[in-house]
Amino acid sequence: MERNVERNVLLIDDEASLRRTVSLGLLQRGYRTEPCENGMKGLQTLESFKNKDIPLACAVVDIRLPDIDGLKLLKVIKFNYPDLPVIVITGHGNEAIAEEVKAQKAEAYLEKPFTVEELADLLQDMPQAEAKEEAAPVEKAVPAQSASAYALVTVGNGADLLDVYRKLYFNEHVVFCDAIRGDHDLVLLLQAATQNEIEDVVEKHVKVVKGVADVALLGVEGPMFGQNVINIMGNVDKALGRDKADGEAEAQQAGRIRASSYVLLEVEKEKLESIYPALYFDDQVVYCDYTRGKYDIVLLMKGTSFTDIGNTIKNRFKPMDGVLRIKEWPIITLFET
Repeated sequence: MERNVERNVLLIDDEASLRRTVSLGLLQRGYRTEPCENGMKGLQTLESFKNKDIPLACAVVDIRLPDIDGLKLLKVIKFNYPDLPVIVITGHGNEAIAEEVKAQKAEAYLEKPFTVEELADLLQDMPQAEAKEEAAPVEKAVPAQSASAYALVTVGNGADLLDVYRKLYFNEHVVFCDAIRGDHDLVLLLQAATQNEIEDVVEKHVKVVKGVADVALLGVEGPMFGQNVINIMGNVDKALGRDKADGEAEAQQAGRIRASSYVLLEVEKEKLESIYPALYFDDQVVYCDYTRGKYDIVLLMKGTSFTDIGNTIKNRFKPMDGVLRIKEWPIITLFET
């Protein structure tokens, strides 16, 4: 007889009626369903089950979710939980999606509408997870540089912007230096051992540069989420970080990415836990940082054009519940011929 604890099914779908129907139907067939309305909730549940050493029979994942593309979620699950079988469901399927699901090594693909009996038949064929010995914890080295901040630099009237840019660009604490079109003239990403050292760099190496009129500092911090969420974001980094960078490089080479912008958001703090992951998971977002200062979140976005980036901001980001204000500062090149 199968152990009941191994008949847990994770269901990630934003349709409440489908979650209710599937949960009830699978319960009648001996499965206990953990319903989740979005991708982040699903990843939180997966992490919780892992920490409690509760095995799952399968994850059932919808492709269209409000916070993360289901195919991307499939990739994250397969990277971080390689032994967990996954069934992908969708009401908007086509041959290309079916091929992508297969390429990402999902165990099954089911188009809506489907019956609970069809889903149960697929679950019956899923391989049973085997218990594994837990690996000994590995001590991690503490990085030498542990503090970051964005410095928003305003150049004075009549000053040579290119000259200021060059002097700041080569500072040892400057990771990025970008000229922008917006409320300021330059955006620097600074790194140092401590926040105090960053403030010292601003006072002694940024503000003293001839032509710099003003500097506003946005300290980068980890969002105030529970440890469970922090672990999940780290897992997503592992699963998508290299893939995102590789995809960006390929798109650059193919000429599809022609525009980059910094996007700064003010948000309601109590809505941050739902807003931040949705931004973080977006395909056009390269970096997503929670900051201390005038703005709560700083994004680096890339697109085929500034119109493309603007449409994403207008159609996906501004309608989010809890987003108060958004600023877009397009990155400009100072070396055009």
